[in-house]
Amino acid sequence: MTVADAAGAPAPLMPLIWIGGERFAPGGPHLSALDRGFTLADGVFETMRAYRGVIFRRDAHLDRLHRATTALGIALPPGIAATLEAAMIAAVAAGVEDASVRLTVSRGVGAPGVLPPPDARPTVVVAVHAAPTFPAATYEPGLAVRIASGRRNEHAMTAGLKTLAYTDSVMALAEARATGADDALVLDTAGHLSEGTSSNVFVVVAGNVLVTPPRSCGALPGITRAAVIELAGELGLSLEERPITHVEIHSARELFLTSSLRGIAPVAQVDGRPVGDGTPGPTTRGVIAAYAALVRREVGG
Repeated sequence: MTVADAAGAPAPLMPLIWIGGERFAPGGPHLSALDRGFTLADGVFETMRAYRGVIFRRDAHLDRLHRATTALGIALPPGIAATLEAAMIAAVAAGVEDASVRLTVSRGVGAPGVLPPPDARPTVVVAVHAAPTFPAATYEPGLAVRIASGRRNEHAMTAGLKTLAYTDSVMALAEARATGADDALVLDTAGHLSEGTSSNVFVVVAGNVLVTPPRSCGALPGITRAAVIELAGELGLSLEERPITHVEIHSARELFLTSSLRGIAPVAQVDGRPVGDGTPGPTTRGVIAAYAALVRREVGG
């Protein structure tokens, strides 16, 4: 049921939903029960952050989406950028300038079985929500995290792709929350740091050295991660992309997570032990300020 066909009843304001470029009422139903995104997690997604009605680094998100769909052999249909533009215009018109924008692409409807059908038509969904708010403790004094009991398989065919198969992250986060922590860090099969449940990780070691796991450890090439790597030079930081050991995690001077929605989130504790003095350190604070300035420059305000 499209918004225009909605039986005379006003649709809820949020989220705003587009499927295949057409706007739908958020109440659904929207998708086939045979869609392979639902039955097999056969698809990819991007979560973007809009400020003042502008999606931060939209083209970088679309480039990453294109790389993922190419790797999976999903033919990305045209018009996605135009749909995102229409979605932001509608969001601003609804009074939502700061938003979370989720773009999902599945392989589409397919017959039972694992083998991808040769004639599948991809399903493209755009959902716009008001930007989430996070507790003040997320940034001051920062998050408490636990190292997850599970491991990220850096050798998987989908390593480094933002696919719909997120159950490992769901379980790692639930495990962390059950112990009173806010989030989890996930190691790869070799015992090196890979990433958070929905974030990249940076560690400050001796001196002004900022270290982040490389893609070879199964880390997603995050959009905010890339921005921080760009900012390292102007902040006078040495940047290293290399494996990070369990010992380095627990001995880090500072540690922070990066993601599109949370931005830069300091970590105050790992496995119940304080990181540094248990508060955001000077390097983390500098990165937070520089990232905020970068966002303001790029979204125009």
